[in-house]
Amino acid sequence: MFSLRENIVRDYAEYVKSFLKIRDESIARFVQEKLDAGELWPDALVQLNPAYEYGPSINDLVSRGLLHPLCKEIFHGFRLYQHQYQAIEVALRRENYVVTTGTGSGKSMTYLIPIIDHVLKHNPEDGRVRAIIVYPMNAFINSQLNAIDSLAKSFNERNPGTQFPITYNRYTGQESDEEKRSIRENPPHILLTNYVMLELMLTRPEERPFVDRTFTALEFLVFDELHTYRGRQGADVALLIRRLRERCGNPDLIHIGTSATMITGGNLSDQQQVVASVARKIFGVDVKPENIITETLKPVFSISYTRQQLAAAVLGPLPQNEAEFLQSPLAAWIERTFGLEEIGGYLKRRVPITLQEGAARLAAETGIEIETCARRLQDMLLFGSKIKLPDGNPLFAFKLHQFISQGGSVYATLETKAKRQLTLVAQHYAPDGQKLLFPLVFCRECGQEYYLVELHAQEKRVIPRPPETGATSEEAEDGYLLLDEEGIWTDDLDLLPENWFNITNRGEKRLKREYQPFVPRRLFIQPDGIIVEEPGADNVPCWFLPRPFLLCLTCGEVYTRRNRNEFRKLAHLSSEGRSTATTLLSISAITNIRRRNLFPENAQKLLSFTDNRQDASLQAGHFNDFVEVALLRSSIYKALEENQALDHTNIAMKVTDALALDQAAYAREVGTYGSLARRNREILEALIEYRIYEDLRRGWRVVQPNLEQCGLLRIDYDGLEDLAGITSPGRTIRSWPNLHQKYGLRPSMPF
Repeated sequence: MFSLRENIVRDYAEYVKSFLKIRDESIARFVQEKLDAGELWPDALVQLNPAYEYGPSINDLVSRGLLHPLCKEIFHGFRLYQHQYQAIEVALRRENYVVTTGTGSGKSMTYLIPIIDHVLKHNPEDGRVRAIIVYPMNAFINSQLNAIDSLAKSFNERNPGTQFPITYNRYTGQESDEEKRSIRENPPHILLTNYVMLELMLTRPEERPFVDRTFTALEFLVFDELHTYRGRQGADVALLIRRLRERCGNPDLIHIGTSATMITGGNLSDQQQVVASVARKIFGVDVKPENIITETLKPVFSISYTRQQLAAAVLGPLPQNEAEFLQSPLAAWIERTFGLEEIGGYLKRRVPITLQEGAARLAAETGIEIETCARRLQDMLLFGSKIKLPDGNPLFAFKLHQFISQGGSVYATLETKAKRQLTLVAQHYAPDGQKLLFPLVFCRECGQEYYLVELHAQEKRVIPRPPETGATSEEAEDGYLLLDEEGIWTDDLDLLPENWFNITNRGEKRLKREYQPFVPRRLFIQPDGIIVEEPGADNVPCWFLPRPFLLCLTCGEVYTRRNRNEFRKLAHLSSEGRSTATTLLSISAITNIRRRNLFPENAQKLLSFTDNRQDASLQAGHFNDFVEVALLRSSIYKALEENQALDHTNIAMKVTDALALDQAAYAREVGTYGSLARRNREILEALIEYRIYEDLRRGWRVVQPNLEQCGLLRIDYDGLEDLAGITSPGRTIRSWPNLHQKYGLRPSMPF
């Protein structure tokens, strides 16, 4: 687990660093130090899931007459946690409640058991909706449906010839028309849906059997992951609940909410008060603070130990079996440090800390080096995760929470390079409160840094401009500042690009009118942004370039006015977007899991959550594009390995051979022989040929440089040397560098 995290972070760090081209050595060194220190990918937080206190079994509740006898068969051998038992007690009192317990605590059983018990006690043969369970995402609905399917299957296997007495179904809008019609005609006892679909049910006459008082017998309304409904969405859901309660005609409807977390801080009573207040606003009914059900935790280890015994456990051999592990002072220390803490006699989860922080605490208690403590903590956590508790859960069920931050900007004061202050923290002023901090961007070609500024000419000052934003007033002018101590640029117009000029009939160069505003302007600026007339010890010479960026004053790279995408010209600290970062991290995770064979093959998967359907669709498309580009480039590389050199006559054929796709992967109508097979192949070759040249063309893929830019192939031009040597009277055609020479790449293969 820990090595997997390290490999993923290393892969991502290498990708991010590969885009960093910073000309100034001091800035480059500052950024490298920050990245090496994990500024964008800090150490992972270790969260140890504690054990839950057990309550009575389902059989106990049946024997006490609290639950219907069939519950014993449906939840066969099920042992309740204390918080599950508390929820059942509240439901039997027909009161509203909210369950706020951790992931994996069986929150779904806190409402499924009361709902199923109620249906069994009140005419289960009556096929009307008794409970609507609302989930924030359809993925949760599918997961819950599978869980109920397992209950039904297990019940039917133990009771041959008996049908599972509870009906249930999902109704999310993604079902076929026939499936929807069947569900409407035969409403289930338990309806699983999302809040958008529930809203539509109140407006569609054909869906009245789910919500209308004439048809339904609604007794339970459950909102899973209640904490997701906040802000405007929370207000919409709150009004939806009130309309549903009025529509179903049951003023005593039981409202149930679940959440892994809703508030932290304060004692248990304070937390219950706050959650109850939120629940009352959402549900519009009374929710008692004592009906806010929290997890009841218990320590696994009850042994006591001395400082010397703890140190001996750190330096000694690892436990060899479960019995030795349960008697280990270090294992008990880990549970108390990463898992549990006692506040006012109440056990609660500890706030996650990093492994290094835990190692530092252990080192302080034992006097042993931090590195030794960190290694031993890793070994103990991994060993403990393999030991199973009686409920089947690992003894040390721990998680690593890795946060990846997208690199923003480097901020610098407007001073000489020897004196300027640098930071990665977005702020307006340096710590002294007088000097302004400006975001920096870097030329993608040479790495020259430019300050992002707003120029207020009338006020004779510049102020920082946040990246990708415009001027705050009409009088201000967006642009960039080049700090020029070395005399990089001068006022000589001959240094400007040729296409900025017209040639008159007399052969004179005249600057085009449309380019006159973009001529660099010399300014002398103080650290507080004030523009002064003359150079001095308290100001620096700068050149102001208006936006859009048309010319790098250091390397001479020229852009047209039509190219207004500054991202392609100037880089921030990192170039990747959120979708690219997600794709890279996901692919790295899957690759490292498979490479190291950490999990069974059927578990080598990754689940990615996004904010909404639009983001999910965007991310899915990004995955597909990334894989498509990777397949094409790997096929080009493989074809070059096999053939050493390719040209326009055979590259499409050889790359298609290397790609080795089955016809079913690209052809709607598969041909096994004859003209159809040949036609499919010809069409694929034509597509591959187009995609090869389209990919090699330097286009929009700033974050996916092509093979030539990466130095993985070299492109030569047939007859170029001969052409370059042709002379004409008074003129010689001079050769120009290939792209790989221009960008300083090391070619590895000819193309």
